[in-house]
Amino acid sequence: MILDSIHTNSILKELPTEGHSPLLILGSDFEMYVAKNDKGKNPPFALINECLAAYCLNLWKVAAPEVKLVNVAKELITPQNGLSIYHRPNYYDMPCFGSKFVKNSIDVNALLVTDKKKAYNKILNPLDVFHITLFDTWVENDDRKPSNYNLILEPNINKFRVLPIDNAFILSTMAYQDLNPEYGVGVSVNDHLLVSELGFLIKKNTTIDDDFINNEKDYFYLCLEKCHKSFDDFMNQIVDFYTIDRDLITNLKSFLFNEERNSNVFDEYVYRLRQ
Repeated sequence: MILDSIHTNSILKELPTEGHSPLLILGSDFEMYVAKNDKGKNPPFALINECLAAYCLNLWKVAAPEVKLVNVAKELITPQNGLSIYHRPNYYDMPCFGSKFVKNSIDVNALLVTDKKKAYNKILNPLDVFHITLFDTWVENDDRKPSNYNLILEPNINKFRVLPIDNAFILSTMAYQDLNPEYGVGVSVNDHLLVSELGFLIKKNTTIDDDFINNEKDYFYLCLEKCHKSFDDFMNQIVDFYTIDRDLITNLKSFLFNEERNSNVFDEYVYRLRQ
């Protein structure tokens, strides 16, 4: 996946959230994107995390919104445009992370209030839900859990495609210099997606036997191999847009591809599948 950049001269509105309060913008490609800044932080770990997650999810063949890096004209960042304190001109000295706006999407909870069997049959890509949880365990995502799915449902004919969004808080929301594989796999007991209402719904309608587990293990290690093989090329793209020390990149790579830690990641996933 090539990281493309676009620009915008049109801010449509701010989207107030508890996190980044991103902007809905119209890009130079005439598509709408949800664009977030990292408040001028350097390195912008949240933005790099978003790029990393998008890149790896693509290699994992998990459906997700298209992404771009978005250059926002600083002269548009004014209180007169109705923007909050989360948006200051100096926050836009570097590109934002842009996720393509998904039209007519609905919240996961809106689906779950219906009859459970009907709800399951409406999901186009149930296996992706499992793979998102495995991915989240691998990258230690702090911000996808039963109380905050950070998933949207994209209409697709008579069904809905599950898409993961908001991956800024992966890697336990830590600076890369603090990542240490010896700390184990950071997953809270009750904050795993597979113990959510959606997770239990998918598990109930899936045969989880030894063959399934073996196939998932093959899938996981194939995904790791692909990510490891292309990691350096990906980070070479990142340094074209963001300033980050090479030592931090080395530590990130060592963390993500530590064999013992990744064995524990898969064991945790299997435990949650059978929970």
